[in-house]
Amino acid sequence: MVWIILCIISYIGIFVVFKLIDVKDAPLINCIIVNYLTATVLGFSVFGSFPVQHIISANWFPISLILGFLFIATFFLVGISSRKTGIVITTVASKMSLVVPMLFSILMYGEQVATTKIIAIILAVASIFLCTYKHSDKKTKTDIWKLLLPAFIFIGMGANDSIVIYSRETFSISSDAALFTASLFAISFLCGIIYASVKRGTFRNFLNTKTWLFGILLGSFNFGSIYFVIKAMNSKIISNSSLYGICNTSTILLSIIIGMAFFKEKLSKLNLIGGGLAIIAIVLMGF
Repeated sequence: MVWIILCIISYIGIFVVFKLIDVKDAPLINCIIVNYLTATVLGFSVFGSFPVQHIISANWFPISLILGFLFIATFFLVGISSRKTGIVITTVASKMSLVVPMLFSILMYGEQVATTKIIAIILAVASIFLCTYKHSDKKTKTDIWKLLLPAFIFIGMGANDSIVIYSRETFSISSDAALFTASLFAISFLCGIIYASVKRGTFRNFLNTKTWLFGILLGSFNFGSIYFVIKAMNSKIISNSSLYGICNTSTILLSIIIGMAFFKEKLSKLNLIGGGLAIIAIVLMGF
C-alpha cells in the first residue's frame, strides 16, 4: 500500500511542479532536461553504482532505449499541444490515456474483469473528462493540430505506461527497478541534450535558478512515478490495471483540490461531479 501512496504523491508532484513552471514562467525545455538529469542521478544513487556493462548486457536494455526516447518525445508533445490546442484538451488527452495500460493489462495478461472493474473504468474515464472540462466562450478555428496532437499524446502516454507494464512482466524487474528507471531516464536526458544542441539559444537559460529548482523537483517526482509504480507492481497488492486506474484517478482528483486551494482555480458543477465520480471509481478499483 505504501508504494501505491508514493506513486500517487509522485504523480501529483509532477502536476504541481508543471503548474509552478507555468506560473513562474520558467524555461520549460531546460527544466525538462534538468528533470531527466535529476531522475538519472537519483536512479543510480538508489541502485548504488553505475554498472555500464550490466546495463548494456541486461535483457531490458533495448526496451529502455525505446522508453527513454518516448518519454521525452511525449513531454515535448505536451508542451506543443498546450500552446496550440490549449491546456484543457491536453490534460484530458494525457489523463484519458490511463485506458490504454488498463486495457493492455486485461487483454495481454488475462486479468479478471469483474462487473465492478468495468463500472470503475467507465467512472474513471467519465470523472477525468468532467474534472478537466472548462467551458470557453471563445470561438476558435478547428485545424488538424487540434485533432492530431491530443491523439498523439493519448497514444504516446498510453504506450509509455503499457511498455512499463510489459517490461515488468517480461523481464521480471525487481532488484533492477532503480537501475532500469535510471537507464531509461538517462536515455531521455541524452535525447534532451541533443535537442538543446540543435535548437539555438536553449543552453542560454541553463544557469537560471528557476531552471534548476523546478528541474530538480520535477525530476525527483518523475523518478518516483516510474520507480514506485514498478515497486507497486512487484508487491502484487492489486492488479496492474487497477493500479494505473487508482493512481491516475487519484491524481486528477487531488489536482483539482490543490488547484482550488493553492492556485485559486474555480470549479464548475461538472468539475465537482467529476470529483465525486473519481472517489467512487477509486473505491471500486480498490476492491
